[in-house]
Amino acid sequence: MNPTVRVETRAHAIGELLHELSDLLVACHAVPEAAQPDRWAADADKITGQVALALATARARLVPGPTTTPATVERLT
Repeated sequence: MNPTVRVETRAHAIGELLHELSDLLVACHAVPEAAQPDRWAADADKITGQVALALATARARLVPGPTTTPATVERLT
């Protein structure tokens, strides 16, 4: 596979993951602050399920690429 296509495909998969997680965070924080503890506790299985599904979907979309290097980790922190 062309390295440029691989990078674009991997980037797209991660972009979709971040978009889904962002939407989830917005929805969670849309709950009034006073109600958040009870609501989040009640929806904990649903919320973690959505995170797991988004992560699994992104991982399935990733085409094999280079392994993570210390330089990559440093750029992400």
